[in-house]
Amino acid sequence: MKLEFKTLIYSMINNLIIAVIKIVGGIIFNLGSLFADGMHTFSDFITDIVCLIGAKISRKKPTKYHPFGFGRVEYLTNLFVGIVLLLLGIYIVISSFSKRLVVPPGSVLILLVVVFLLKLIAIVIMHKIGDKINSQVLITSVKESKADLYSTIGVFIITILLQFSDKFGLLKYSDIVGSILIGIIVLKTAFTIIVDNSLSLIGEVEEDPDIVDKVNSFIKNIKGVKDTEISLIKYGSYYKLQLNLVLDSKLSLRQVTRIENRIKKDIIRHRSLNIKYVTIYVTNSIIKK
Repeated sequence: MKLEFKTLIYSMINNLIIAVIKIVGGIIFNLGSLFADGMHTFSDFITDIVCLIGAKISRKKPTKYHPFGFGRVEYLTNLFVGIVLLLLGIYIVISSFSKRLVVPPGSVLILLVVVFLLKLIAIVIMHKIGDKINSQVLITSVKESKADLYSTIGVFIITILLQFSDKFGLLKYSDIVGSILIGIIVLKTAFTIIVDNSLSLIGEVEEDPDIVDKVNSFIKNIKGVKDTEISLIKYGSYYKLQLNLVLDSKLSLRQVTRIENRIKKDIIRHRSLNIKYVTIYVTNSIIKK
């Protein structure tokens, strides 16, 4: 989707600008937590590139050997994002113990407010578009960006605390503690992304009751359908529907075939359901779980 690609490109540019501001600021002011935060944002830029490639591949048309398309490629790229964040989180935590103790000028707060607003605007845009087009790539980017936003808030608090380190000696360690906390936030985000996308990659079934009920009610409204059992398998930004169907026993073979063709045609055309592929099994009865 053009909208998805444009959003990812915007996110990439935004992350690069923010990362440069944070990293340069961390070096100039010798503020370890700000530098760590900048590295986190720079990882967002790198993973945006990977996600952009993944999103491009996932839109390829089905082939003989991949009859259900390449939607799950998004999960692979998201796993890469998770692994990058995992390694970065470990690096941030370990390197935090070698930071020098400094008191940054209050002007750092202005810099932090600017990057916070830039990131917040990007998150709002990606969240809105991601939900609208059901993009797994954008949804993952939002999760990652939120972690970056929280770490920026943490650096803001650390900078304020350091201003009082002359009066309260323990506050001079705020930068070190803050860097460690940023690393932990990164690790937590990485773990969530890795777990979620690993489950989806091996064929996770959609458990959202609203989506399942919507599909069920749509099918049961078709004349001749007595009962259904559905499974919605996630394929990135779309679904594959596996449908066990109980039909009226009085129907002829031709009528059964017409119902199957109608379900496949109407469900795929029903854009709000976001189903691309349908497999139907006609059974005598369905065993309720």
